[in-house]
Amino acid sequence: MGASGGGAVTPHPDLTSLRCIRCGAHQPVGDHPQGCPSCARNGTPANLACAYRSPGGPGVRLPYEGGPSLGEGGTPMLRAGTRGGVDLWLKWEGANPTGSHKDRFSALAVARALHAGYERLAAASSGNAGVSLAAYCARAGLGCEIAVTDDTPGRVVDLMRELGADVVSFPEAGQRWRHLAGHVGSRTVLPVTNVPVPPVGSSPFGIEGYKTLAAEIRADLGDRLPDWVVVPASRGDLAWGLHLGFHEIRGSLRGPRLCLVEPFPRVSAVLGGADPHAHFPGATTVMPSLAGNTVALQAVEAVRRSAGRAEVVADDAVTAGTRRLWRSGLPLEPSSAAAVVAVDQARQAGAMAPGALVVAVATAHGLKGM
Repeated sequence: MGASGGGAVTPHPDLTSLRCIRCGAHQPVGDHPQGCPSCARNGTPANLACAYRSPGGPGVRLPYEGGPSLGEGGTPMLRAGTRGGVDLWLKWEGANPTGSHKDRFSALAVARALHAGYERLAAASSGNAGVSLAAYCARAGLGCEIAVTDDTPGRVVDLMRELGADVVSFPEAGQRWRHLAGHVGSRTVLPVTNVPVPPVGSSPFGIEGYKTLAAEIRADLGDRLPDWVVVPASRGDLAWGLHLGFHEIRGSLRGPRLCLVEPFPRVSAVLGGADPHAHFPGATTVMPSLAGNTVALQAVEAVRRSAGRAEVVADDAVTAGTRRLWRSGLPLEPSSAAAVVAVDQARQAGAMAPGALVVAVATAHGLKGM
């Protein structure tokens, strides 16, 4: 998407429907904040994904063109050296306009809102998503409401407000989702982050923006695909978008294996046989953007369909890893540094073989809260 305030928003001519990632049922192109209606009724909530006429051309397709942009994408790929025989690279998403990968999501979520005639967007956020969406809504001339928790850093909340967002705060994270649920069915306010419990994930249109990250990773590596892409994850929006992008690039051929990074067992527990709709005990004090005690199917499917894995990283290991990265000139927020810690753990466990080409997605800059 170009670096402009945006003009007329047009849908991709190949966009035909939204398809459930669980049951495969198709829904008309529209807004379904609670995911697939059939799966929701059955108690097995699942997100929808944009479906296009096949086959497509080279590269990846996006659902809308002409939306607002701040120049997102085109972020640097930095070589992090060889770690125990693994060739490690960092995709530096902190170089996006508001300092995180969320800008790729916001550009497409706002484009969808403009095309569908909404006046405001609403989201729940621990920080990066709220700042990003506030900026893109301001760029597009749309209203923005961000639901946060009371422990969200004051400076981050100030940034959202300075960008024009209305910020509402709640004592507990789950209260934010119930608040967003009040906008479901509105003709003027579009919720673009998760609403239901158990969760399904965020707007399928916004998630499509992460396909561009998959395309850039290939281009950055000279049209090669890595063996592994390591992704910090909460509800799996980024991981699922990367899976969609690599699948579109490779077609039926398998793309990189995805390693999802989490602060306590959730996806890893489901992969081990746990009920995906269960509540998973655990907490983190240093990785708020990876917190949450529930699992979205899209996170599990991103791992399964790529033959990947989930890696649990502890707060103390991430705190130490963040400090080492800063002292090497890489100011990552802890939730991003967790990806590098996960690479070290997976390598030591023998999951990433010597000589493997690995890309860790450095999702956000560490200076935002200052």
